Amino acid sequence: MGTGPDAALSLRERQKQQTRSHLLETSARLIGERGYKASTIEDIARAAGMSRATVYSYFPSKEAIVRGLVVELWDGAEELYVEFGRLTEWSRPTVRGWVQMVVETWERSGDRLRVGAARLVDYDDFYLDYHRRFVRALTADEQLWARFPADEAERRALLLISGLELFLNTWLVRGWAHDREGAIDTLTDVWRATLNAEEPAAGGRARRGGRATAR
Repeated sequence: MGTGPDAALSLRERQKQQTRSHLLETSARLIGERGYKASTIEDIARAAGMSRATVYSYFPSKEAIVRGLVVELWDGAEELYVEFGRLTEWSRPTVRGWVQMVVETWERSGDRLRVGAARLVDYDDFYLDYHRRFVRALTADEQLWARFPADEAERRALLLISGLELFLNTWLVRGWAHDREGAIDTLTDVWRATLNAEEPAAGGRARRGGRATAR
């Protein structure tokens, strides 16, 4: 008998989850190929092998579908930053392994990323919330981040997250050609330089975990 998170779900609930995921996958592929304006709910329903009524029972509009894709993408991104937060050290092989995992995830998510990057719907209401969650996930290991005061750690984490997203979007979504291994190496070096830099002068500012800098 299953004991995982899905074990408590009824067969109907699991089927609904699968149908919703299928709808999002189909929508991402269709909108990625045709564009947002050229893709109708009727097109999505036909491609998914469903009726329009079924599509509307999950998503009230095409905008809601795109929003669902963005939320799913960002939930996946948060999981990646959680994985980074679980690292016990920031050696080059460790950081590079994580960067490679991120790149591989982006490579598998081409259609969804193109839809999300097109900014087809307004998601300002949850943009900052997600990025705060990303920062919290990234900085989960207080011992490693204790080399920086709390506000400095937050700034560096946000800089790394924003820079990574922009670089990967320009490279893997917009199509700016890069040597793959070279790009992974460069991202690794940038992350390690930011993570391992000497602590800046910060007279009296409190460190994470209650530590203080005596200047």
